[in-house]
Amino acid sequence: MLIFALSFLLGDILLQLQSSYPVTFVIYLTAAVGTVCFCFAGNKVYLALTGLLLGFAWTAYCALSDEEWNLNREWEGKPVLVTGFVRSLPIINTFGASFDFEVEKLKVNEITLNKSARIRLSWQDGNRIKVGDEYQFHARLKRIHGLRNPGGFDYEAYANMNHIRASGSVIAKMPVKYLGHDFLYMPVNQIRQVLQTRILEHLPTSDTSPWLLALMIGERSLAPQSHWQILRATGTNHLMAIAGLHIGLISGFIHLMVNFLWRKSVRLTGIYPAQLAAASAAISAAWLYSGIAGFSIPTERACLMVTFIIAALLMKRKLPSWHAWGSALIVVIIINPLSVLSESFWLSFGTIALIIFGMCGRLSPGGLWWKWGRVQWVIGFGLIPLSLFFFQQASMVSVAANSIAIPWLGFTILPFCLLADVFLLISPDIAILFLWIADKSLAALWIMLSWFAHIDFAVYSQSIPNLWLLMSTIFGCVILLLPSGAPGKSIGLIWLLPLMLYQHPVPYKNDYWLTILDVGQGLAVVVQTQHHTLLFDAGPKLGSFDAGESVVIPYLNYQGIKSLDMMVISHGDNDHIGGAEYVQRNMKVKSILTSAVEKFSRHSAMHCAFGTKWEWDGVTFQILYPFTGMIQIGNDSSCVLRIDNGRHRILLTGDIEKFAENQLLQNRNISLNANIIAAPHHGSKTSSQKKFLAAVRPNAVIFATGYKNRYHFPHPTVIQHYSEIGSVSYNTMETGALTFKLEKSKSIVFPKMYRYEYLHYWHDVVS
Repeated sequence: MLIFALSFLLGDILLQLQSSYPVTFVIYLTAAVGTVCFCFAGNKVYLALTGLLLGFAWTAYCALSDEEWNLNREWEGKPVLVTGFVRSLPIINTFGASFDFEVEKLKVNEITLNKSARIRLSWQDGNRIKVGDEYQFHARLKRIHGLRNPGGFDYEAYANMNHIRASGSVIAKMPVKYLGHDFLYMPVNQIRQVLQTRILEHLPTSDTSPWLLALMIGERSLAPQSHWQILRATGTNHLMAIAGLHIGLISGFIHLMVNFLWRKSVRLTGIYPAQLAAASAAISAAWLYSGIAGFSIPTERACLMVTFIIAALLMKRKLPSWHAWGSALIVVIIINPLSVLSESFWLSFGTIALIIFGMCGRLSPGGLWWKWGRVQWVIGFGLIPLSLFFFQQASMVSVAANSIAIPWLGFTILPFCLLADVFLLISPDIAILFLWIADKSLAALWIMLSWFAHIDFAVYSQSIPNLWLLMSTIFGCVILLLPSGAPGKSIGLIWLLPLMLYQHPVPYKNDYWLTILDVGQGLAVVVQTQHHTLLFDAGPKLGSFDAGESVVIPYLNYQGIKSLDMMVISHGDNDHIGGAEYVQRNMKVKSILTSAVEKFSRHSAMHCAFGTKWEWDGVTFQILYPFTGMIQIGNDSSCVLRIDNGRHRILLTGDIEKFAENQLLQNRNISLNANIIAAPHHGSKTSSQKKFLAAVRPNAVIFATGYKNRYHFPHPTVIQHYSEIGSVSYNTMETGALTFKLEKSKSIVFPKMYRYEYLHYWHDVVS
């Protein structure tokens, strides 16, 4: 079973590594060969080959089935008439509601699509929608197109895993038709929404109360971002959502309670054995609680393993732990083979694999350490490779924090959350008491977690940028977790040496690297020299999206950059300054230059002014603009930075427009000539005059724009201006993050385009 499960998983992974969908013939041929190999499955080699081929074929079939519904590019941004059902719990915020919508029919002009598909919508007036409501309304849709940056979140993979085929918004000024409510559509989510509504009505008012919603129905949208930092620093983020641990605790609690009470009744024990009744109740509780959580991957895994193990006990059969793990793995992949794109898949199955490997089949001396502390040590140490690979950091206090937090949660918080769930449907007055007790206990736990999170060594930051380094680190950790006295155990340290000795590449002296990050409609540029790093602008902050948190800091961590020597914020518009606050909070910034000093502490920021000049590692940096008296004039106050290593010149222009361009042209002390220019104001028609471009004469221009942005940047006339002077145009919307490695010894520069360099079949390519 284990061999088949691992090979089935490997076949799934093999498909995820492809840059395009396999043709249908290949899928059917693979499935046929796998079926033939199954006839010889008594041989382990054929068994492994069967799993590999069938895993690949099944995953490819499911992925290709989703691809059958695609939004035509010609329909993007146009009003379309959609009819269907509200599928997910709506997330209510200041902008309205966002939710998943199951489209049954889509109509554009005279064209109608009747094939169902899942899309994600936002609706300003959707505060009262319910799961199961059927609507017909007009919407503007876009294909799924996320930001693509090294170290950043891959939204397109997330959407692919959740079968979301498009996103958009309901057009407020057009008629909306309510078609009724189907109580049989997504009944679990309907129950979850009823619970959510009642919980919010009776939830205590406190900083930690949003986490009660997470523990009761798995909904974490109300949790503040600052709390996530504490959870990540302490390695306890798995505690604040219904996951395998919670399923195990609840099913164990129910088993003990039912077993105890059942044995007290002679009549009940005569009808049905207490052990069987308790086991049945435990399985039922596990699946019920998993349903309340929305059947997330960790809860599915936990429920399946609990079911397999208890079923084996009831049938008086011995089921090895690895077989239960492998069986759950296969079922989860069959249900949704694209779940391997989720970090939670790897962390969930990885945690249980570590527990089985580190605890089973060994001598178990008594004492609290072996029974409890060793489990936390095995998990905390064993998950370091995956934590560094996915999040570029690992908690050094997770063992201590989890050793306290898990029993605290299991005995003083979770039972009261479960009781509150039950009594909210029976007697809300009693539920309020349970919510109050759970909240007070959680607040006390939070004080402890906050203390752990602020210890100086709480977090170890290190990125694992490639699979070879990941595999070496995993192999080293596995060897070190072998039983005491195992021969060759010390060799594990050798396998960890690549991680310990790994040095992120940096430019040579006189060279520099320029990376224009993909932050949507905004700008964020990282400039690296041999020993220094500069950040020019920090992208936008819009609602729950903060470019500093989602793009800039993950990229800097991925590159192994521990501090910024300088941050230049061109001006005060949100799409340039929005992420700066998060960057300042989470990374040491030695100095700040900006034209919007009033938006920073006066002790930490200075005006960027014409003539400011410095040199790092043979590379010259110079502020060309604004001139004296041109600070408070909006876009035309933007800092303009020129970077020069004697051969390659870069011009970063912020949002300057024609006025600032003319000012620069009139100053004869300034040489504007540059190889590469970041297009002024993202390519707005109010900038990039022909005479300005004639002075710059760039070989390449970079437009930093968002996909289908509402400003329609870059403007066609501006693109034409650059084309007329022979400039090659790049747009981060199309290329993802762009990296230019500007070496003084080379005259020709070709950028690395992240979207194309790391292309997978689910990524949207704009031609």
